Amino acid sequence: MVVEKCGVITTAFFDKHSIKIKLQELETLLKKRESTTLEFKSRIDSPYKIARTIAAFANTSGGIALVGINDDKTVKGISALPEIEKLEKALELIEPSLKIEYKIVMYQEKRKVLIINVKESLQKPHSVLNLRNEKEVFVRADDATVPASKQMIQILERFDTQPNPELINQPNIKKLTQFLQKNRRITVKQFAKLVNISDHRAEKTMQELVFRGYLLMLDTQRPISYVLKK
Repeated sequence: MVVEKCGVITTAFFDKHSIKIKLQELETLLKKRESTTLEFKSRIDSPYKIARTIAAFANTSGGIALVGINDDKTVKGISALPEIEKLEKALELIEPSLKIEYKIVMYQEKRKVLIINVKESLQKPHSVLNLRNEKEVFVRADDATVPASKQMIQILERFDTQPNPELINQPNIKKLTQFLQKNRRITVKQFAKLVNISDHRAEKTMQELVFRGYLLMLDTQRPISYVLKK
């Protein structure tokens, strides 16, 4: 396998730099499932759709998108230039603007794969301009890109707190973490039952974990559910 091209782009900047993903790591990534920080795409369907994914990564925990990968994780490959052009157009839809890194690699000497690396942003929330010229905000919830509610957007705006290790190491929070690593999402009632506490106390605990950057709250549907931020 050989590197064909690598770069860093923003809406107004392009330069050649390498992102920190070795070619050997591509095969390691292909063995993983999609998650909060990893997504596979056979192609970039439209600038708007990839803009949503990029903004969601930046608004959550950062992430990597691999383009040229089928649903069964076989390597389909891409035509590089059209995908990069769509990527550049996508960045024009994101506010405030983002710097992302990308690399095109040749897989088994015959198929090109686009690796897009997005870091967690310090300028949250990043919005995406849709076809109606409206701004939308997205976050990653496990393996999905989902709209952020008004409340979640407000949390993102002051999202500068790191999880307290003492809080995370509490027995109830450890049980919550283990549950979410297996089940992906949890509601207040499920958490209350899991650790045998009242619904009120469970809700307060989970809200604190959201404000401390440990959980994400998905409140655009009912019942409200929570997922691990990373």
